Amino acid sequence: MYAHWGVFTKNDTLVDCLGLAQTALEERGFRIWDPANGGGYQVIGGIDAVIATIVCVPQSPQQTWLTVSAYSDDSALAERTRNEVRTFIVDSIRID
Repeated sequence: MYAHWGVFTKNDTLVDCLGLAQTALEERGFRIWDPANGGGYQVIGGIDAVIATIVCVPQSPQQTWLTVSAYSDDSALAERTRNEVRTFIVDSIRID
């Protein structure tokens, strides 16, 4: 089993970051096991070949620390999943 992870801070709310995390997984066809609306600080999902976990920790009302982790028997798949999910969250901009 291979694991790839990365951390970053996003200037956005906890709720928005959790929502982005879930959307990032759903858009990749992942089955969500621990959804954003579960009341916690993480979203977990997977498909047959890879599992991903996104943990969101509020630092202030408008800033959230995140870690994106992906696990697979295929190191390249785990790395690619981690990178794609992280990029989706980082690049997403809230429009009100």
